[in-house]
Amino acid sequence: MALHQISVSYLLGDVGEAIEHARRVDFAGLPSAERRARYWIDVARAFEQWGKPDRCYRALLAAEQAAQEEVRRGPVRVMAGGLMRHDRVLPGVRAFARRVGALG
Repeated sequence: MALHQISVSYLLGDVGEAIEHARRVDFAGLPSAERRARYWIDVARAFEQWGKPDRCYRALLAAEQAAQEEVRRGPVRVMAGGLMRHDRVLPGVRAFARRVGALG
């Protein structure tokens, strides 16, 4: 239920609430790598919307660590492409964007 609350809050534009829901999730208790990656992707979306590219990037790296196949989907590619504007302050973001297919 908490994972859905993160998504709903993000979709409604209440990123502060999305992050609060994320803080309450028992990450270790998530039953699969896919769910753990989905958690981190939703957290990344909230931080992206909040204008916190460094935290968005860290969440995407955590999602990649949880399940590499999950970060090769469209929404993550879009976020990775957007993070390229910050490549001077986000070490490794260009390589990450390449890994997820945001760069050719």
